[in-house]
Amino acid sequence: MDILEIRNQRLSTLLADFNICESCKIVDRNRNRMEVGYRCPRCGAAGRGGTLYFSLSVFSLIDLMQDFYHLNQEAVSHSEDLTDQNKSDHRLAVVIFYCTLAEVLLLHFLEQCMFEMGVPNQIQERLLDDNPFVNQRVEKLFPTLTGIKWNKAVELLEEGTDLNYAETVAFSKRASIARNDFLHRGNKYAIPQDMPEQCIRHIRPLVSLFVALHNEYVARPVGNHGLQPKGGGMKT
Repeated sequence: MDILEIRNQRLSTLLADFNICESCKIVDRNRNRMEVGYRCPRCGAAGRGGTLYFSLSVFSLIDLMQDFYHLNQEAVSHSEDLTDQNKSDHRLAVVIFYCTLAEVLLLHFLEQCMFEMGVPNQIQERLLDDNPFVNQRVEKLFPTLTGIKWNKAVELLEEGTDLNYAETVAFSKRASIARNDFLHRGNKYAIPQDMPEQCIRHIRPLVSLFVALHNEYVARPVGNHGLQPKGGGMKT
């Protein structure tokens, strides 16, 4: 089914339903992890239940995108008198939620990475405060924590998947530029007509990218002698 046709089910339950093992930190769609005592197939540790990986904000943003996208479509189809401003408001809302989702996912990954590396809370806050913008967190903080540049990491993660992560990253940049142009410069033509639809279509690869990043740079490798420490770019 086309993702744009889904109305009677929350998209978040389809696209963000990932769980995490509290022991080895692997993230997957194994719903059995929600059961108390379930043993992780990867590391063998018994879980304590309640293992959703993403926070409520991720679910809410995805569902808001779904709601506003369909609200716009319904308004367009039921009102011949709908003004350009009304259409722009709906388009802008979807794009804003998408850009916010991307920023929330990046922050979540960085926080998980720093926590797993044992970076003290005060240092975490300082690193984030010193790199408040997305481009700083991607170009400076990400390689500091992972030991690899962002674009190279995205490229490597594309191997073995049918998802085009590089395309989603490029689209996210365009969406962010369009959002900023609309909000800060008042350019009503900044949001292309098809951008809200593309935002909806890019939710899955965007979420999947950050799950893949987590499993590559945060989850603990399991060797012959149990859990092994995960290497990273930053030494604490």
